[in-house]
Amino acid sequence: MYSFIRLTRIIQYSINMTDGYKQQLESIGVDLERAIDRFVGNEAMYERFLVRFLQDESYRKLNEYINKGDIHQAFVQAHTLKGVAGNLEFHGLYRVLEPMTEHLRNNDLSTLPEEVELLKVRYEEVCRVIAGNK
Repeated sequence: MYSFIRLTRIIQYSINMTDGYKQQLESIGVDLERAIDRFVGNEAMYERFLVRFLQDESYRKLNEYINKGDIHQAFVQAHTLKGVAGNLEFHGLYRVLEPMTEHLRNNDLSTLPEEVELLKVRYEEVCRVIAGNK
């Protein structure tokens, strides 16, 4: 027989994302179909990872290291955030991080101010949609 806690978990994890949430994610460049496929069709699991994204420290650390002038550590954080964005199919965010990561890797800071500003816009956009639907 299932315990109450086990049943609660089953119900909690079987709730699907609303159509409105899905539309919001797609409007900011999330390839939702590929993302859910990546999570073996489990929307609830994908949604849990979306909420975990809000707790990820890579963006904060990236800005911290850029401000300190530690380009190597900024590269590490940009690369990490790029991986997370790719795994969650955040294409809008990924498209900013891909060149930024390569520029940091090559110590090319010529476009960094513009990339940082665009990254901020895209990152906040993703966070706003997720936070508004959790």
